[in-house]
Amino acid sequence: MRKQRHERRIGCTLTDAFGAVIDVAAKGRWGGSALVLGTMLPQPGCEYRQQRGKVLRCGKVLAVLRPVSITLQETLLDPPCCVSLRLHWRLEPTDDGACVLLDARYSLNGAAALRRRHWHERIHGHCERMLGALEARIAQAQET
Repeated sequence: MRKQRHERRIGCTLTDAFGAVIDVAAKGRWGGSALVLGTMLPQPGCEYRQQRGKVLRCGKVLAVLRPVSITLQETLLDPPCCVSLRLHWRLEPTDDGACVLLDARYSLNGAAALRRRHWHERIHGHCERMLGALEARIAQAQET
């Protein structure tokens, strides 16, 4: 199992950060317009499927501990590649806001094992884009 860890420090409360994490995670998973409309808290066991380009994302919400963590288990199918991915968002309080930790653990199956660098970069890029969207979502909320 391969691992990546991503971290961002943000200047807002844990509750606000958790709401933004849910909105960002929902986009492209269980809520298409989550950033505009807001998203209900997903329940553990909730399953979702989303196709983007050639990649089919099949996932399940494993755990939600409000307001500190959410864990998703996903399978990325890009024939002939198959990637098992677990995303764990964890929020920790800091003196000036919150620290968001995003752990990505993944295993490469089939042809994906031959394209390790490609999948490492894709997962890294996805995590960085989600954290960037999280920062933008929080900045947007603080402006209003």
